[in-house]
Amino acid sequence: MDRMDNNGWNEWSKYVLKELERLDLTMKDISKNMEENNRVLAQLQVKAGVWGAIGGAIPVSIAILLWIVKGKPF
Repeated sequence: MDRMDNNGWNEWSKYVLKELERLDLTMKDISKNMEENNRVLAQLQVKAGVWGAIGGAIPVSIAILLWIVKGKPF
């Protein structure tokens, strides 16, 4: 019998390999979740930009309309 067998290395190495496989699956799952979160974040950034542009256009439109109606600059 090998000295490593006497130290329980065979059992320990199996445990280490199973833990490494479990950690690999966990990391892949985390990576997939991060990709999904990045996609959703990008969508929200686009929506925020559109709403910001609309929100900025409203007061500008009112100011231009008042300028046209009054016929003189502010």
